Formats: sequence, C-alpha cells, structure tokens
Amino acid sequence: MRILSFILILCSTFPTMGRSQSTKVASGESNIRIEPYVSLNEAKERVLELAKVDALIKEFGQYIEQQSNLDLQNGKVDFRSYGQTKVKGEWIRTLGDPEFKIDQRANRGSEERWISCRVRGEVRRAIPKADVEVELLSCPEKPCVTDRFKDEQLLYLYVKSPISGYLSVFLDDGEKVYRLLPYRSMEGQKSVKITADKEYILFSASKNKFNQASDGLQVFTERESEDNTLIVVFSENDYSKPRLNDEQVDANNFIIPQSLSKNYFENWLGNNRAAFSDFLDLKRRFVIQKTNSK
Repeated sequence: MRILSFILILCSTFPTMGRSQSTKVASGESNIRIEPYVSLNEAKERVLELAKVDALIKEFGQYIEQQSNLDLQNGKVDFRSYGQTKVKGEWIRTLGDPEFKIDQRANRGSEERWISCRVRGEVRRAIPKADVEVELLSCPEKPCVTDRFKDEQLLYLYVKSPISGYLSVFLDDGEKVYRLLPYRSMEGQKSVKITADKEYILFSASKNKFNQASDGLQVFTERESEDNTLIVVFSENDYSKPRLNDEQVDANNFIIPQSLSKNYFENWLGNNRAAFSDFLDLKRRFVIQKTNSK
C-alpha cells in the first residue's frame, strides 16, 4: 500500500445552464517510456492524459504558442490546457475503462519498459471559461512558486480569478482523492465563494481571507520521490459536493481529511463538466522528495 503523502494540520441541485453544446465521442492513444523513478500508477496517469490530448487534438486541433488568436474576453479563454498542450476541445468523461499495455523494448543492450494507452470518451469543443490563475507555493507569498517540495514541507496555493465564483480543492495521491477546501471549519459548505480579481493564498493562517479558520497543508513521503496532484475546481455557479468518507486521525494525531475514490471523483467531475458550461478543474502536479534527495 502506498503511504499517504500529506496530512492536514489544524491551524444537490444543479442550476439551469446558461449555455449548452453538443458532445461527441472520440478516441486517442499514446505511449511513453516508464522511467526507473516513476511508479506504475504515475506512468498510467501520464500516458492516459496524453491519450486524452491525442483524442482532443484529432477532433478539434490545438493552439500553437506563437498564435495570437486566443479568445480572451471578459476574463475568459476558449482553450483547455493539459500539461503544456493547449487544445481547442475539452474532455467531459471517459467511456469504459482505458486500455493499458506494458512491454519491454531493447535499447543499446538494455531493457526499457514502455506503457501504451487507448482511451475513448465524450468530448466537446472548448467553451470560453474563466482564465483562473493557480500556482503552488513553498511560502505564503506569490514569488514562492514551485512544483517541488521536500518531505515535511508546508504547501500553499495561490488562486486569482477574473470572475467571481465558487472554489474547492482536492488532492490526488494516486490511490485516493482528498478534499482540502472548504476547510474543516467550513462544515457543511459545498464550496467557497471567491471574489473577482482578488488574490487568495490558501492553507495559510496569516493570509486567510475567509471568516472561518484555515487549515495548513504539509506534505510527506516515505519514498525517495513521488508525484501528487492538486485539483482546483471552479465554477460561476455553485455546484453540489461529492459524497465524502469521514476524516481520520492517525497515531500522531494528524488529521487525514475526508476522501473519496478516484473513480467516483472522476465521475463527479464528468457530471459537472456536462452540467455546467463554465465548470473548470485545473490540475497542478508536484513532486515530494526526501530531505536527503538531490
């Protein structure tokens, strides 16, 4: 079993869509080499994302950085970003189980492991959505942007939206998904209301802009290095929260927040993408390293 890589430190009904758009079914595939330092779960996540990008590019095309025809109106952009790739479509939900295949390949006298993925899903052309800025921070200040953290280090999250709306934050550790925002003190809330053009630094008591107490976020790992993903969810409309399992307290009295399965979380995201034309889920991957790792 993989050890949880983080702990928290103590410190419905959908509204009617304003706009709808038809969807279609698309398929994509990809393959990557599994590096020695990457777990099988992490490799599956990466190759699956690339297969989704392949499907979207084949259906809708992609933006090139040099192009200046990005539609930025009223704080919205009409593309979706997957890693470093900007595509003109968006993934709504996966249909069926992705197909993974692992094989060995010889390269200059050594064996390499490769993984391939084929995926089929429901997609649609990208609809203009809020251009929300999201950054991971190693300190509660904007210049502390990073995607690499040491074991036992505190993590903060910077968020700024050009449009007022509703926010929640989840963490995917590769096995389960945990809800980090709303904070524990916001019991019963589905999401957190944020104001347009206002800067928020989350998981910081000193920078907390909400009336309720904030939680702190500290990352841990028992491996030399491991990847995790923060998912920031935003919509102009308030959305129903997913069903959550109770939080737990470990032997050191640290709090493990409310959780849900990865499959259920993906289904919940898909339902919201289909229901809300302005629904966004922004992923930010980060690496946790042991203190003595280089």
